[in-house]
Amino acid sequence: MIIAEQKRKENIAEYLLYMYQVEDMIRANKLDLDSIEATLISKFDVPYDVKREMREWYKTLIAMMRDEEKEQAGHIAILEHTSEQLNEMHQQILNAGIDNAYKETYNKAKTHIEALRLRSGHTVDNDIQVALNGLYGLLILKLKKTAITEETSKAFDTIRELVAELSSRYMEGTDTPVSSI
Repeated sequence: MIIAEQKRKENIAEYLLYMYQVEDMIRANKLDLDSIEATLISKFDVPYDVKREMREWYKTLIAMMRDEEKEQAGHIAILEHTSEQLNEMHQQILNAGIDNAYKETYNKAKTHIEALRLRSGHTVDNDIQVALNGLYGLLILKLKKTAITEETSKAFDTIRELVAELSSRYMEGTDTPVSSI
C-alpha cells in the first residue's frame, strides 16, 4: 500500500509492475489475509494503524481478485484499465504523426515486443501490455537471479526506454490519481 501509493504518484509503469508483483504475492499466500499479514504486513516497521490500513488494502485487493476471478492469473480490472490508458496514449502519439522521437523509440522496441508477443502466446494483447508483461517477467527472472543474456538485456533496454517515455508523458498529462488501489 505504502509503496504502491508512492509509485502511483511518481511512475505509472513502475506502479503497474509493482501491483503485478502484489497480485502474485497475494496468490502465493493463497489469497489468505492472515498469511499475508504474517508474511508481508508484519515486516513493515510502521505504527499499528498503518498496518491496519495495509490489512484493509490487501483485503480489498483479495476481494477484487475473487470477484474478477483472478485468483490464478491475470490482472484486476483497475490495472487493466490503467494499462489500456497507457496504450491509448501510445496510439494517440503514434497516430498524430508529429512526434518523431517517440516513433523512433517505438520502432526500436517494436521488433522486441513482437518477439515477446510470439513467445508468450498473448497475441491479442496490445503492444504496451506485452511490453509491461515482458518487463515484469524480466523482473521475476532478476529476483530469481536467473542469468540474462546480453542480447535479451539489450532488447529489454529498448522496451524499457519506450515504457519509461510513455509513462513520463502519462504522468505529465494526469493531475488526478489513477486509483485508490
